[in-house]
Order: sequence, then structure tokens, then C-alpha cells
Amino acid sequence: MSDRVLWAGIDEAGYGPKLGPLVVAGACFELPCPPEEGILWSRLKEAVAKKRRGAGDRLLVDDSKEVYNTSGGYRRLEEGVLSFLEAAGGKPDRGGDLVDALAPARHCEGEPWFHGAAGLELPFASNRSAVTSSVSALQRTLESSGVRVRGLWACVVLPREFNRLVQKMGNKSLLLFHKAGLIMRAIWDGSGVDGFLLVDRHGGRTHYRRLLRDVYPELSCDVLAESAERSVYGIGGPRGRLKVAFKKDGDSLALPTALASMTAKYVRELYMEAFNCYWQERLEGLKPTAGYGQDAYRFLDDIEDVLKAEDIDRDRLVRCR
Repeated sequence: MSDRVLWAGIDEAGYGPKLGPLVVAGACFELPCPPEEGILWSRLKEAVAKKRRGAGDRLLVDDSKEVYNTSGGYRRLEEGVLSFLEAAGGKPDRGGDLVDALAPARHCEGEPWFHGAAGLELPFASNRSAVTSSVSALQRTLESSGVRVRGLWACVVLPREFNRLVQKMGNKSLLLFHKAGLIMRAIWDGSGVDGFLLVDRHGGRTHYRRLLRDVYPELSCDVLAESAERSVYGIGGPRGRLKVAFKKDGDSLALPTALASMTAKYVRELYMEAFNCYWQERLEGLKPTAGYGQDAYRFLDDIEDVLKAEDIDRDRLVRCR
């Protein structure tokens, strides 16, 4: 058994909107000691900050809602994701390369209004020199602290696949866990190392044992705690053990879960950039949308004449749940 352990997190972006993709992402680190929730912010503080205030040139890693906002854009979000991905060995130049590098399994093609995401040059909001500088500082800090970035992953669920799987599974919470399970298997397969995984809680769900048994059918799964605050499980066999915790606001508690939140948000924003550009090319002066709430319906009303002219059914754009 290795004396090193895995410290990982999973989160999503785009669970609630009517337009655009759902993205489920994960991040995993290898540590020389058992983790505590804030350990990586402490060990990597020379290159990484949790709060915007006082961060300076350090990478900002936190819940994506704290890193990204519409007024400030997603430069800090992009620099964080691309820097950690490069530290893990990936250096995508375009959006399509990024999605391929992150995918734990084959991803489905979407409608033509998403195709532009593949061609977006990266970095998109920042610049290569800024990312290179951040990567250099991050790699020095990782080496001195004995930490290794094991990997980043993301599942992109475009509306066509989303609607098909919700119809098949019955609800979108099972779809969310299905994709999270793909990332769990990519992070930890039970072979030769212990792991700790913090997942941002899926709504009000408290019981996860049956779902975890579907992810790891060959391994035991013990309930360690189930309450309104946290649900914790021990999964394992003779060659390693994984402790999985589901907690509300997990993306603000541990750096791997925060980085997963950022990765999911960044990938979703690239797809929404392509989506909005596609329709803006067809309708001058069209206001972009983030795909949420009433603004999604405003956007659909705005492009109604284009949909009719190109014989496109609204249902091809809109998620069923």
C-alpha cells in the first residue's frame, strides 16, 4: 500500500438552467499525509489564495461563484483551471482539446450552436504569459510541499443528451450522480492507494449508499454517517479504501472541490460563449444569456423569428428539467 493518499473533490455547474450544458467536474491531488479540509490552501499559499482580497498575482481558488462574476469576467477562473491542468500534464490550445483532455469517457456531440466551443482559442479571457507565470509559481510550490496534481476531469452533458438521459432515468438528480460516478471511477479505482473525496451535496439528498454501490459494485460500502449536515461512506477492498463525504457548500470547504467547481463553471462558460455567438451572428443586437430562469425564455422569444426561418424546434435548445 502506498504511503501517499488521494484528496479529491467533485462539483457541478449548470444543474438548474433551461439552456446550455450541465457540467460535472472533479479534481484530485496526491498528498504525503492524510488530508484535512483546508490543508491545500495552507500548503499551497505561496501560489494560491482562497480570497480575492490580498490574492495579488496568486491563483484564486474557491467556489466558482466567488471567483467568477459577470462584471469581472472569468479571467481568474480560467487562469486557475488552466494552471492546475498544466501542472497535471495538460496544455490545451483550444476548447475542444480542453474537453477531450478532461473527459473521463466519450462525450456526445451537441447541436450546431455548441460546435464553436471546440474552436475557441485558449486562454480565452486571460493570456498565455499570465498562465505560464502562474504555472511556474504553482509547480514550485507543489514540489516544495510534496503535493502532486493527479488530474482534472469534466463531463459535459449537452441538452440533447440531458433530455435523453432524464427521460431514461426518470429525474435529473440520477443523471447528475451518474456523471459524478464516472469521475469517481477516474479518480479512484480501488488499486493500491487510499483516497478521500468531498462532494458538494446533491440538493437535499441524505442517503447515497445505493448510488455508490452502483459506482463500485465490486467493493464494500459502509455507512459512516448520514445526517442533514453530512453523509459519509467508506468504500473499499483489500487494496485500498476511499472515504466519500457529501457536504453542503463543499466547494467552499476544500480546495479540490473548489477547483472542481471552477472547472465545471469554466467549461460551461466556454459552451455558453459559443452558444451566444452562434445566435448573435444570426440576429444583430441580440443580448446574450446565461441560460437561467426568465432570461432563458426572454432569449428564446428574441430568437423566435430565427428559429422559424431555419425550421428549428425550441425543444432542441431547451432542457426538459
